[in-house]
Amino acid sequence: MSDFSASETPNLQCLRMIGHVMANATTFLLTVALLVTPLILFAADRLPKWLQKFPIIIIGLVVLLRLSAFWKADLTDAQVVGYLPSDITGLESLLYIFSGPDGLMLGLLFGFSIGLAIRTPILLEYRWSAFVWILLLGWEINPDGFASISSSSLTSHHSVLDWHSIAYPIVGFLLSIIIIPTLVQIKATPSIQNAASFCILIAFADLTNSPIAWMMLGLTAHRFSALRVDVNRGIASRRRWMGLLLIFVGSLAMLLYVIIQGPNSTEDSLWGSRYAIGWLLVCGILGALTPLAGLDTNPRPEAWGFLTGLILAPSLLPNLSQIEIFHFPIVVIAIIMPWVGTLPEERPKLSHTRRFLELLGFFLILPIALMLNGLIPISLITLILIFPFFVQIPPSVLEEE
Repeated sequence: MSDFSASETPNLQCLRMIGHVMANATTFLLTVALLVTPLILFAADRLPKWLQKFPIIIIGLVVLLRLSAFWKADLTDAQVVGYLPSDITGLESLLYIFSGPDGLMLGLLFGFSIGLAIRTPILLEYRWSAFVWILLLGWEINPDGFASISSSSLTSHHSVLDWHSIAYPIVGFLLSIIIIPTLVQIKATPSIQNAASFCILIAFADLTNSPIAWMMLGLTAHRFSALRVDVNRGIASRRRWMGLLLIFVGSLAMLLYVIIQGPNSTEDSLWGSRYAIGWLLVCGILGALTPLAGLDTNPRPEAWGFLTGLILAPSLLPNLSQIEIFHFPIVVIAIIMPWVGTLPEERPKLSHTRRFLELLGFFLILPIALMLNGLIPISLITLILIFPFFVQIPPSVLEEE
């Protein structure tokens, strides 16, 4: 059965056919970008330099197709109908090129690919970029948002054009230029770049509430916190297993607290969140086992792996029921748990009173942060939590125990 009505004029039928072809072309290009780009980034050191420009080339073609759709407003792109005002035509419509949910994420990916094209090739950075690329394109962009739809008229509701559509390509560019290099070489980066990284990531999370934004913020914050713990307290030689056990149990207790004390908490909330809690724990346990695979270069590899697994989990299954409520709490857990893990260890310089007060203070951070969430923006709370990273504390002498 034909998709075109018999009452339509030949010109309109021709426009619809062109729209189908271009929509299919957009979907095809996005699919190729999803499948091929990660392979190129993973093997960047073995490929010619011109092939490393593939991400910007293919995403640039997608943007050109979108420009054409917005210029002609002929149903080539569903976002034209959904987000372009009915009285906008021609050059004016190009201002809305990155409007709409999928359009905004396309702008983010476009900026990200520009950064990949101009960045100095470093294999480890490219591999992290490949992972982020898969998450951005595979999870955050819906190909149906670029498909032709059956409506023939533009929406009568004006699209609100604000700074968000311009911010997304800029944030995407900064992700590949500043965030990925900082995450890979966090020890060697200057303080100004570290501060810029946190500001960009907080803006990214504030703009999108994307699990990928929270993942990158959590990874960066955890690396900073773990490095600060290593510098100031060193590695204990005895009772380390008690610190690891406290990290595991304390993290689970905090996750359960988030469910029980949540604003939409009911009698069935804990049972309904069992899949989300289970997924977080599975990822955390797998992360804790990574030292068995040789990934033991971090000062506390088991704790680092467990917390890294927790941080990655929501971005790997972003549509899991109730998983989104853990985005901010996991960042808090990733910051405080490296410190909590040092308290049960055998450290003669830490008195029992100080251990108790620190333990109490660290475990109160999450409840206080969740309570303040309704009063002040979550981005400001995150800044307050991260601020101590930039306060210089004289490192203590490593303890011989």
